[in-house]
Amino acid sequence: MSVLRRLYHGDTNVDFIGHRKRWYLASAILLLVCIGSMAFRGFNFGIEFAGGNQFQVPVKAGTSLEQVQKAAEGAGVEVAAAQEAGVGDNRAYVIRTPEITPEQSTKVVDEIAKAAEVTPSDVAASEVSSSWGGDVTNKALIGLGVFLVLVGAYLWIRFEQKMAIAALAALVHDLVLTAGVYSLVGFEVTPGTIIGLLTILRFSLYDPVVVFDKVEENARGLLGQSRYTFADVANRAVNQTLMRSINTSLIALLPVAGLLFVGAGLLGVGTLKDLALVLFVGMLTGAYSSLFLATPWLVDLKYLDSRYKQHAQRVLSRRVSGAPAGRVRGTDQPAVEGVEVTQPGPADVESTGPTGDTLAGVGGTAPRPGVKPAARRRPGGTSGGAPRPGTTRSGGKRR
Repeated sequence: MSVLRRLYHGDTNVDFIGHRKRWYLASAILLLVCIGSMAFRGFNFGIEFAGGNQFQVPVKAGTSLEQVQKAAEGAGVEVAAAQEAGVGDNRAYVIRTPEITPEQSTKVVDEIAKAAEVTPSDVAASEVSSSWGGDVTNKALIGLGVFLVLVGAYLWIRFEQKMAIAALAALVHDLVLTAGVYSLVGFEVTPGTIIGLLTILRFSLYDPVVVFDKVEENARGLLGQSRYTFADVANRAVNQTLMRSINTSLIALLPVAGLLFVGAGLLGVGTLKDLALVLFVGMLTGAYSSLFLATPWLVDLKYLDSRYKQHAQRVLSRRVSGAPAGRVRGTDQPAVEGVEVTQPGPADVESTGPTGDTLAGVGGTAPRPGVKPAARRRPGGTSGGAPRPGTTRSGGKRR
């Protein structure tokens, strides 16, 4: 319960930024596997993209999908995909083949009708040209390009250039991983897949925008102080929005998981697989990238700016000088990647008061509780305090 309470109040202290090299390595391995699968295995394109013929026949009692598929293959054609679609009285067997001649199509209809125990007029045959699939692909790519341009422009104007680059990089990461999983699993790529792919773009950008808004809020006036680095405030922003990210991801993933594992898995509704898988994988990778990649990438981009790099060097130098050996005060991160810590000069020394607060100054110390600070001495050895009534000062003698 204490962990949930800390999550709810944003009081967690998970070091997302300090361990970012681990996340980079894990993502690099996943990306290499996905890119390799897309390069060597390719995709299982549906009839809408590859072109071909489709035959749909009503489901009758005592028949099975395997019988109908074998009947179509017995007609001398290759079956590219076979599945059961619909529910209740609207259930139907769907057989898809590569492009075939009209004579072959007629023969397939006759064989399927016999296996399904229906008349040939009950079999719906259709032919799809591969050029239509090419048009669908081109329109999808154009829509994706326009979306990326508009979102990039919004992030650039609303936040800044580096935040836009980090968010779009996380988005590309999610798209590549999702496409790679489709290639590895071998699910059929249909227009539903493209719709799902465009849908996950929203989830891939929602969390990074929320976190970046918090980063921007925490980083106001950052360069004017010497207590926290940009990595500190960015890591704090991720922890403050962690519960929101978890809630958003769970609420979105639960119904999609129901579609994938219950609808497509247990109930065998094949038409849901293409849409459910792309949504599930896309939302999962979007939640991962928003926590472990987008903000760490933003930190690395920020430290390309000499102002933030020098500021981080100054802050870490002060921490090292003021903290006991083996401890870095104010953060769990001993250093910032790419920032060299130098020994501070006398003017950079900080001291720590009894409450642990840092006091800037040269050898400055905090007064102890109940003890008045000593009066400052004026030049010439005189006290900074006012003279007592009835006395005057002249040459150091009392009159």
